[in-house]
Amino acid sequence: MDVRDVGVALWRQRPLVVLILVITGVAVAAGILLAPKSYAATATISAAEAPGVARTDDPDALRATLAELANSRGVVDLVRDRISTDRSVADLRRSIQGDWVRGTVLVKITVQDRDPDAAAAIANAVSEVLVRGDVVDRLAGPSLTRSLVLTSSDPARPPDSFSSPDLRLSVALGLLLALGLASAAAVWRDRRTHTVDDAAAVEEAATAPLLAHLTPPQDLSAMPALRPGTGEADLFRHLRLALEAQADAGSPRVVLAGITSGDVNVWIGANVALALACDGRRVLLVDGRMGDGYGTPVEDAPDTPGLYDVLLGADLETAMSPGPVDLLEVLPAGTHGDASIPELIAQRFVGVMDSAATEFDNVVVIGPPLDESDDARAMSVDSSIVLALVEGSVSSTALRLHADRIRAAGARLLGVVLVAKRSERTAA
Repeated sequence: MDVRDVGVALWRQRPLVVLILVITGVAVAAGILLAPKSYAATATISAAEAPGVARTDDPDALRATLAELANSRGVVDLVRDRISTDRSVADLRRSIQGDWVRGTVLVKITVQDRDPDAAAAIANAVSEVLVRGDVVDRLAGPSLTRSLVLTSSDPARPPDSFSSPDLRLSVALGLLLALGLASAAAVWRDRRTHTVDDAAAVEEAATAPLLAHLTPPQDLSAMPALRPGTGEADLFRHLRLALEAQADAGSPRVVLAGITSGDVNVWIGANVALALACDGRRVLLVDGRMGDGYGTPVEDAPDTPGLYDVLLGADLETAMSPGPVDLLEVLPAGTHGDASIPELIAQRFVGVMDSAATEFDNVVVIGPPLDESDDARAMSVDSSIVLALVEGSVSSTALRLHADRIRAAGARLLGVVLVAKRSERTAA
């Protein structure tokens, strides 16, 4: 998925994106509001070289030493006596930091505290103790105060805003988090809810060609392939040619399977079989939807056995019925019994179909919906399968998953037939 795909997903799922941005923004604001705050106050000491004093030590090193003394125990003990705020010695040492500003004579004393007034008071107290000099002489020796003149150049003032948590950093991280969550959620939801409804979406998800885009009649028992010369018949002729071009090598067996329940794959399979037979091919149309709840049968239940019985050992010749045109035979699903249909398909289906292929040029199998059964995938092993789906009925993720599972089963996905949602209106 490239950046453009993410952008498209963000746009399609914009209500979700806005909701996530708002929730994350509120959460970040609440976190900043409720988080413990600290305030930073800074006092500045000038440590200029004393005039007329011979230089024995590096003044910059002395300034760095002065900065290090800012949170020393001796300085902190004196500071604690000077402030009214109750802070432990350990807390004071952690909150005070001295820094020499390189290239200058300035030493900054910065104090972090939960109270802005206390932060300023502590920083000024440290500055006063260091400037006074006696504790510095005791801790660092008299050379520092002899070589440097210490003065308070800029006292600390209570800060107007907190320094921790860092407001700009928190907002930036919150924004990145919101965008990341929104993008991930939009892509995740788009993959599961965005349905395929055009050629580009179909071919991208299935990694297979769109063989045809058909508009079904209101009555799916209508057979446009029986009306040569009509536009509807031409559509199935083109579909037949596309199938032949895709399946010019390998098994003559092709399985027509829908992804969701419905009879569109039955309608397509029957018309493809008719188109092949009208072109002079010997065709066997097999209703592979053995079991209950798979929609309208290919033909009314005949007195002859069906596919189920053939898989149990019945003779194939006795199970076939003549189709509506010459060269077309129909093998109904049959009345199923107690035997496991998946086991029958795994053990006997390929052998039966190979036997049928010796008598027919093409075998068209109508399989049960892929989202209800694995039978169609099993029937297409070592042969080919065509998926039939209705616009807007299947998500891109679902189509991609079915295509991957078909290939993993060892079948060849010839392509997809997309069927329009709205059926054609028949003339009054």
